[in-house]
Amino acid sequence: MKELLIKLGLSTIESALYEALVTKGSLSVSALAEASGLYRPQVYKYLPGLIDKGLVTETRHGSRVVYMAESPRHLEKLIDNLKSEVCGQMPQLLKLYSNTESRPTVSYFEGEKGIRHIYKDLVATCKKGDIFYRYESPRNYHAVRKYLPQEYYDRFRDSAEVERLIITNEVTKQQKKERLGRIIKVVPPKYDLFDYDISQLIYGDKVAFIDFRSETASLIESPLFAQFQRKIFKLLFDKL
Repeated sequence: MKELLIKLGLSTIESALYEALVTKGSLSVSALAEASGLYRPQVYKYLPGLIDKGLVTETRHGSRVVYMAESPRHLEKLIDNLKSEVCGQMPQLLKLYSNTESRPTVSYFEGEKGIRHIYKDLVATCKKGDIFYRYESPRNYHAVRKYLPQEYYDRFRDSAEVERLIITNEVTKQQKKERLGRIIKVVPPKYDLFDYDISQLIYGDKVAFIDFRSETASLIESPLFAQFQRKIFKLLFDKL
């Protein structure tokens, strides 16, 4: 019973006192202290709270005072009060939850294994008919390929079920073969060599940044952030 009473908002001592009164019936402070295993000062301190909650009544017989537990049905009132309190706080709780839910989630990865995790997540996230967008600026395209897991090739090579739009440098484009479902555009060398060894992937509600020089990667999960990055990519892609 004590665990239930505590869940309803009673303290450990209040629970012990109420349980003792329910079990033993009317008791004086001394008898209640003995039945509950508490000290008399504790009984005096916590009885008023139980009386205020409507769970205990005080009865005087001349100079003698005894305490009696009210029916456990009075606990239903505690449940109703708790429910009303939760309902009253619900709008504010939902507002706080909504604000937290809309915040981007950022994850950080290191090493070859961490970068491979990004590409595996790309494969797992993309569904048939999706489009994913990629900036890639490798100095050595063949050196970067070691980070691609086999499932990446199995899913995307010679497959049009997921369209891939890529912005890269001229050297990398020349090293790539034509693939079904893949469209490549280049940054003109007169503007920039675009050889930073950094890639950005935009897929689903996620944006990933990969730095191959330091073998680090960051993954941002945010529908709004991903939408913003897609629009910037499309604008540049259409201009190239």
